[in-house]
Amino acid sequence: MNMNNMIKVNDSKFGGDVFYGSININGNSVSVSNLLKDENEVYKFRMTGKARAGFQMITDFEGTVKELPYYLSKHTTVVEVAKKYENGSEHWFHVLTTKGGKWYSIDKGILDNLTVGNMHQAFSKMIDWNIWKKLNTKTWASMAFVMNA
Repeated sequence: MNMNNMIKVNDSKFGGDVFYGSININGNSVSVSNLLKDENEVYKFRMTGKARAGFQMITDFEGTVKELPYYLSKHTTVVEVAKKYENGSEHWFHVLTTKGGKWYSIDKGILDNLTVGNMHQAFSKMIDWNIWKKLNTKTWASMAFVMNA
């Protein structure tokens, strides 16, 4: 089993990088985008989260999609990425949206880089033991959504 088998790709005319497909986690369908295709490219990210006092915090940073999981926590609510186009325009797209610790949408690039440890620390409500059994996870360092050796 690999990631491509788990994601139901949207092959309608509305499909594409923003509405790439969906993945079923614990019986819930989560929308999947495919904007973070190059794991070595440095992207501009913007994320929001809740502080302990309850107010929203906004953080901007630059990094690769491989580095992104280190910035995520159980308080992360939205992650956006800035995409530049050939005509010079730049637009922000959501690559992770959550509510109450559950995902509503996530990018395939993020799924490809999450470990079991990342999931336990930041997204404990999204843990699906059935997926992990099929992907041969053994430790917290195992990849959460990619086949492990």
